[in-house]
Amino acid sequence: MEQSSMEKKKKLKSFNDLLPLELIREILLRVSIKHLACVRCVSKLWNTLISDPNFAKSHLDLSLAPSLTCLFLQDNSHAYSVDLDALLQDDNDGVDAIALSLPSMKKPSFDFHLLGSCRGFVLLQHEPQFLILWNPLTDSSKRISYSHMVNAATRDRDYDYLVKVFCFLHDALLCGFGYDASQDDYVVVVAYKDKDDKNHFDLCYLRSNSWISLDAALPKSLYWGYWKPEGLFCNGDIHWSTYEYCIDILIFDLKERSFSKISVPIETTDLYHPCLVLLGGCLALYFYEEITTEIWVMKEYKVQSSWTLYEIPLGFFQPLCLSANGDIIGRCYPSDGEVGFYIYNVRGELLKHVNVQYLYGDPNHIRSVVHVDCLMAVPSNIKQKKRKKGCQNHKEVKQGK
Repeated sequence: MEQSSMEKKKKLKSFNDLLPLELIREILLRVSIKHLACVRCVSKLWNTLISDPNFAKSHLDLSLAPSLTCLFLQDNSHAYSVDLDALLQDDNDGVDAIALSLPSMKKPSFDFHLLGSCRGFVLLQHEPQFLILWNPLTDSSKRISYSHMVNAATRDRDYDYLVKVFCFLHDALLCGFGYDASQDDYVVVVAYKDKDDKNHFDLCYLRSNSWISLDAALPKSLYWGYWKPEGLFCNGDIHWSTYEYCIDILIFDLKERSFSKISVPIETTDLYHPCLVLLGGCLALYFYEEITTEIWVMKEYKVQSSWTLYEIPLGFFQPLCLSANGDIIGRCYPSDGEVGFYIYNVRGELLKHVNVQYLYGDPNHIRSVVHVDCLMAVPSNIKQKKRKKGCQNHKEVKQGK
């Protein structure tokens, strides 16, 4: 038995010696993330390569078919994940929802809310005044205070203050989460009105935990109550649609820090309850009725003629992502309240219906977001001084100062 073990070690050593280190790294970069956990156990060398933060970033950038997960937040307090790749397996007519532990927070404990996802990270709001950047795969997280905005928007420190604290980001004019490649940093953007009814537009760069104000960047001609506050990140920009009848999509360029608009692909204003989604890396707009759902995909970014229509013969269908074959994966709620996934091809033909086990409830109390699985830890380059200042702000709010 000892001899056999020694022989295996010699073979492994000779394999590592046969190939240059850089070539081994390039091969590992092309291994799916679902298999990397096993591969890293092969040797100390491989584990060191895979554990390198630069490897995690390169793996995400180079992945041709990233692994996708749908994260559910039920009753604002319980998180579950569903492996979307598992839905495509031929023998699966039901998949399990896996319970996740939300990032631990100091007391008092309030509800969590989903604000979006970007490049493997999920952004949560944790009441009363914190954002949380979270990687569900690695379970790493960091906390960002937005107490300065709550204080600026609050008229007094009584009941109105508590309402503002609990509902601030729900009442914000705009809120978005994206990645600025020019800075290699993740960014949160929030537009809001202060207590004097003046517009503000603040950005937070998450590596430094620093907020900056861009008050002058807000287009003054727009009616802000018209837009949905939650934005969608695509092609370096954050996008917003309207609540009801949509004629434009609002865009904020993270690199240039400027706003613009693009027109929707239909001439009529009867586009009711439009929603934005990312499908195969492309910006898409969908709206649903009782028996059908229309999905418009912009095949070439900001090219108006590239809008392409897909019709799904299912009402209240929420498209989530595309499979590697280009099929549309989405979810819908059957009459019994169980969450179900549906897979359609681009011709609108139903390929598969999959129920999710252990995830039931009122559809109005279940939120979801699709995120890419990645090995990156959250940006944590925060100075201790800033961290202490954030804690002090939190303390002052709790004491009602």
